[in-house]
Amino acid sequence: MRVTKVLYKLLVIFLVLTVATACRTVDETPPVRETPPPATPEPLPETPSGPSPITLQWAVWGSSAIPYCKALIAAYKEVAPHVTIELVDLGDVDWNVTIQTHLIGKHDYDLIMVRDIHGYEMHVSSDLLNPLDDLISSRGISLSDYKGIPEQFTINGSLYALPFMCDFRVLFFNKDIFTDAEVDHPGNQMTFDDWIEIIKEITHGSGDNKVWGNSFDHHFSSIALFGILDGRHTVNDGSYEFMLPYYEAVLALEDGGYIPGIAGDESNRNQVNPFWRSGNIAQVNAGISSSVHALLTGVNWGIAAYPVPTPYDHGNTFGQVTQLAIPRLAKHPDEAMDFIAFISGKQGADIIASTGNIPVIMTDTALDTLIRAGRFPNDETTRGALQPAKIFLQQSPGKHAAEINSILNDIHLDIISREIDIDEGIILMNEKVSALLR
Repeated sequence: MRVTKVLYKLLVIFLVLTVATACRTVDETPPVRETPPPATPEPLPETPSGPSPITLQWAVWGSSAIPYCKALIAAYKEVAPHVTIELVDLGDVDWNVTIQTHLIGKHDYDLIMVRDIHGYEMHVSSDLLNPLDDLISSRGISLSDYKGIPEQFTINGSLYALPFMCDFRVLFFNKDIFTDAEVDHPGNQMTFDDWIEIIKEITHGSGDNKVWGNSFDHHFSSIALFGILDGRHTVNDGSYEFMLPYYEAVLALEDGGYIPGIAGDESNRNQVNPFWRSGNIAQVNAGISSSVHALLTGVNWGIAAYPVPTPYDHGNTFGQVTQLAIPRLAKHPDEAMDFIAFISGKQGADIIASTGNIPVIMTDTALDTLIRAGRFPNDETTRGALQPAKIFLQQSPGKHAAEINSILNDIHLDIISREIDIDEGIILMNEKVSALLR
């Protein structure tokens, strides 16, 4: 009986354990895990869509420069929208001294206008400008496109500015006078000697009806500088015999009654206005962008290339250029050079021409634009004259250039006023300039 009770208790215990084990097995089934949604990645920082905005300061010389400067800036904005160019107008008076003072005073302009060779020399000798040679080379700019101008501005093997606009000598002529006289119009293949004969041939009449063959103003460049167009002569070396035949020819024209008197009171030295407008002058040798252009209203005029010493020199002329330079203290020299490359190249040429100014690099498009904007005659002779092969500077940078210019001008005025004869004047030029250069 006791054994039976014991067995009964053991059976109960076994049944309890079995149930407990079964329950534990069901409860311990691992739960089904839900796959979490993929994590949303953190947004990446935005990358700039282009170069960072910058502002270039461009020092210019006043109201005469503002129209074409603004046109160039607007065109460049289309190419480089991140660049803002701020014009700083320093006025027209004493430009070279004004900009020199600003640069010495640590103004950090990115671009400055270079007006003439004397200012260029001042800035370079004061070490105020960046040399551009490496910047030009890195942009693939070909200096051969610039009509021989950069080579004339090289100082100690380096170039410190690049030209974008120019003014050069041409021959203006009254078409009606030549047509009525049945004399061939001047062409683009004239030597100086050919031209002297044309002056004589076209001169006719007397009194109030006198038609003069040409009008020379009193400036040194108008009379004496034909000789530099052979590329072998310069006004900086102290030797001026090459000017002798030009003085002799022009003063002989005056003596022969082929041209109006050259000398006279300062206020009366430029004979162009009264004679040209009245139809009494057949020709005027002058700068294409000079005040002569403003006097042409109402005259049926044409343009021919400047007379040269020999047939080998056809296509040569002389004049002056407007350049851009980058000061030493510029904040953005690379961006400034990009702008210079734009406006001095083919892209800028059409914009310059649209303002009636003459780009140094003349494309066919720019030529067509210039003829429309400047109201130039659209004939083959004019088109050829507006595309010279080479532009010589009236005076290249050189030692004592300003003093040399002053000496030559003073003696020149004595020659044309007949206070000294031509031979004496040439001797004085040689002596005074050579003494200065020693």
